[in-house]
Formats: sequence, C-alpha cells, structure tokens
Amino acid sequence: MPLAVERFGAIPALTGLRFFAALMVFFSHYPIPGSSGKAAMIQNSGYAGVTFFFVLSGFIIAYNYLDKFESDVRSSTVPYLIARFSRVYPLYIFCILYAWLNTGANTPLLVYLSATQAWSDDVYVAMGLNGPAWSISVEVFLYSLFPLIIPLLKYIGVLASKNRLLIFMAVIVAAQFFLALYFSLSGKGLLESVDPGSAHRWLYRAPINRVLDFCLGISAAIYYRRYMRITAMSSRAWEVITYVAIGVIFFLMTWSLNYYSSFSWDASYALPFTLVILSLVVARQSVISRILSSPKVVLLGEASFAFYLIHTLVRGLYVVQPNVSLAQSLFHEAFFLVILTALSIGLHIAIEKPAQKFIRALSRTRTAAVVSLGEPSATTVAPIVAGQGAPTNRERPELG
Repeated sequence: MPLAVERFGAIPALTGLRFFAALMVFFSHYPIPGSSGKAAMIQNSGYAGVTFFFVLSGFIIAYNYLDKFESDVRSSTVPYLIARFSRVYPLYIFCILYAWLNTGANTPLLVYLSATQAWSDDVYVAMGLNGPAWSISVEVFLYSLFPLIIPLLKYIGVLASKNRLLIFMAVIVAAQFFLALYFSLSGKGLLESVDPGSAHRWLYRAPINRVLDFCLGISAAIYYRRYMRITAMSSRAWEVITYVAIGVIFFLMTWSLNYYSSFSWDASYALPFTLVILSLVVARQSVISRILSSPKVVLLGEASFAFYLIHTLVRGLYVVQPNVSLAQSLFHEAFFLVILTALSIGLHIAIEKPAQKFIRALSRTRTAAVVSLGEPSATTVAPIVAGQGAPTNRERPELG
C-alpha cells in the first residue's frame, strides 16, 4: 500500500545532514593530532564532502523548482536567481572581505567579488583568500545553469520518460568514472594540485566537471517526484540503503586504492551520496532521518554554510600542541569545534538570515513598484514569498 509521504514539503533530515558533511571537510583541514591508521584516513578523506554538497544542491533545487522551470522558464528565472543570490552571497562576501582585509587589502579582489575564482588554473587564486570559498564559485556557475538544464532535459524527453531518466543518470556516472580512469591511466592523477593539468584541478575544483554531480542530484529529484512509488516495504528497503550507502562511503575513505586517487576527487563518492540523499527523503521515519530532523541538528545544518566559510579563517584560534596525549588532542579539538560551531550559529542568525530577509524584501518592494508603474506583469510572476519560489530546504554550497 502506498505511504502518505509528503513529496513537496521541507526535508529537515537533509538540512541536518549538511552539518555532518561540513564536519567531513572540517576534519580534512584539522585532523586530530596523534590519530593514525583508518581514523587518520577517514579524516584526511573528508574533502569528499564537497561532492555531497554539489549533488545535494542539484537535488534540492530540482525538488523545489522543477515544475516552475518546466512550465515557464522566463518568469521563473529572475525570482530563482534572486533567491539563490540572497542565500549564498551576503555571508560569502562578508567572509571574503574579512580575509581580504587580513591580507592587508593587497590581493586583487574582483575575481572573488564575482565568484569566478574556481575557473582559474592557479590553485593559489582558485583557493585564495578564503580557501573553501572556491566551491561557492562553482555553485554560482551551477545555479546559473539550472534554468537551461531543465528545458534541455524536457526537450530530450528525460522529464517524461523513466527509462530515459535512468539512462541519463547512468551516463553521468559512467562519464565520471571514465574521466577518473583517464586521469589515472595517463598519470595526471599523480600530479600535484598546483599543476594546471592535475586531477585535483579538473576533477575536484573545476566547475565544468561538477555539472555532473549537479545533474545527478537533479535526476534523483526528478525520479523521486515523478516515478517513485513508495510503499511500507520500499520505505524499509530504502532505510537499509541509507546504512549501506553510508557504509560504502566510509569504506571508500579507508580503501587504499581509492585514497587520494583520481576516483576519490569525485567519481567514487557521487553515487553513494546520491543514494544517501534519496534514501533519507524516502524513508523519513527511519532512525537516522528522525535524528537528523531534530530541531538542534537542523539548526546546526542551517548554520553549516557559515561553519564551512569560516572554519579555515579562524585557524589562529586552534594552535596544535606537539607531544601531547591523544586524549588531550581530542579535548583540544572538541573545544575548538564548540567555539567554531557557536560562531557559525551567531553568523547565521546575525548576518545570514537578516541579509537574506532584506534582499528578498527589497525584491518584493521593487516588484510592487514595477507593477504600480504599469510595467508588464511577466516580470512580477512568482514573487519570492513563502510558498512562492522560496525553497523549503536551503542549499548550502560549501566546501573545500
């Protein structure tokens, strides 16, 4: 018997999960001193959390905007772009300016103000000022593509055919593995990240490659909304898939053949993360989904964007002490993590939310002014208010 599952409401479990994905990246930059073996490998492999966020962005945007862009691209694009801008840019630019001032205001700023740094072949530009912010540059590119992707998928029949959708997803995964295989066999996977031809540049931080992750997330959202039949039995099966996919991710993080390989930059993690996202959406009553949906965890997820953007900016607050016990290292890092989390929540409440509210209010005011002047109403379609264009889940681009 089909379950009464809300297919269009908020998905708090995915918001909560963001915090744990951000923690993956945190530990890749702050591995616990004294850890070794598989524990060290898991921490060092935390950069894989970036792939999760790109897949998640595609899923959430398609989950919220699929119908709008399928039916009316023209009137949906401007409200959508304003919503995306208000979500990521204010806190992003706040952190960029803070980092810029800390360098003596000597770094060329335009590439960061325009969020185009990820396109640079120079890793010191791509990850300059605030290193993790390179992924925001990628997200800006992906956001701008979405109004083009949905009409294209509609044109080739992916939106109206389950088989074509599954083929499209299979092609994406195959392309990811083919690219990783090419870099692996060609020897480019061994190049240092500073090399413009390295796998790190092309598979990890290049915006064009991350389109594959984004489209995989979009496809998963389409599959869920259009073709998935949810029953009590299938819901239990998807709950099992959650744990299996998480187990696969941890295995990949500690598998020596995958560790820092060309596949680890993206290909090996994209599908497992997609399955985690989809399974949490389907099995909303599972134990892990209920934990991730708890108010405190959701708050951490909401603040994860700030957490991600500042976690390397405040490196000076964490000074590694040599020759201390593992227990003391754990306590020290936990203390720093509490401080960082508190700062993140503060920035989320004091800057991120008010800035988003202000920009959206400003857009509504401008829309009202256009209407009063008798401008064509097409420019005012889908105002960004609750339930009309504002995503119910917040994408947190992130990671670096």
